[in-house]
Amino acid sequence: MTPSSASRYAPLSLAVACVSLGSILVRLAQAPPLAVSFYRIFLASLLLAPFALAAGVAAWPSLGRKRGLALVGAGIALGIHFATWIASLSYTSVAASVLLVNMAPVFTLLLSWTLLREPASARLLAAMGIAIAGACLIAGGDARLGPDPVKGDVLALVGAVTLSAYHVIGRGLREALPLGAYLLGVWSTAAATLGALAFCADVPLHGYPPRTMAALAGLALVPTLLGHGLVNRSLRVLPAPVVGLFLLGEPIGASALAFVLFSEIPSAWTLTGGGLVLAALALVVRGGFQ
Repeated sequence: MTPSSASRYAPLSLAVACVSLGSILVRLAQAPPLAVSFYRIFLASLLLAPFALAAGVAAWPSLGRKRGLALVGAGIALGIHFATWIASLSYTSVAASVLLVNMAPVFTLLLSWTLLREPASARLLAAMGIAIAGACLIAGGDARLGPDPVKGDVLALVGAVTLSAYHVIGRGLREALPLGAYLLGVWSTAAATLGALAFCADVPLHGYPPRTMAALAGLALVPTLLGHGLVNRSLRVLPAPVVGLFLLGEPIGASALAFVLFSEIPSAWTLTGGGLVLAALALVVRGGFQ
């Protein structure tokens, strides 16, 4: 690897390390899932605002009604993604949760096929079949992991679907807005969505101890602002399939950290199913619809 290529891959490697910490910090926060979800995206929005607010205000009038509604829809989908995926970590293992939520690229292509009428190939259909088989193995092997692993696995899958909906709905908005303004608009909408859900569910958003607030601040800063920020930076200098393949390291990193910190040992079923899911994702990010 040449020094120039190393300089391009180093930020992406750091991004994988950052996002791998997400599930660990969720566990350490020890707060209701809706509160964790709200603070993760709300604090990240506050940290981003000084750098993106002016650009967002300047670009908003030219966005148009249709794109404005798309931005709101993408933010709502992202908020639901965080709510369901973070909730899944209360019921199932870190390995199962992170592996299942990382099926989002497969669902993104499926939604693009069904909603946007973009053509699907035999590669996509094969990846879908492999991923579904892997998910079934993970769910089947989770019987002794967590208080309600089936519920946790379902929530993680809902998190994957809503994350892919966020990607599909928001398609084209990155070109219509500066990157920081786009992220601020979507993250702010997601925070408002989660705040409304917490209010309806009577989940308090105050009164948490300093240790929990420190974990929530870390969640906003490391996996959200730094991790996702570095991913978006990498997408400007590296092909999307390369970035996608690197991000397949998140389930591995998160599972390794869960083993060290929480003594969570993935079952043979989870490891086998996870291997199938990773193989399906590799098919998707390497070839897309081709």
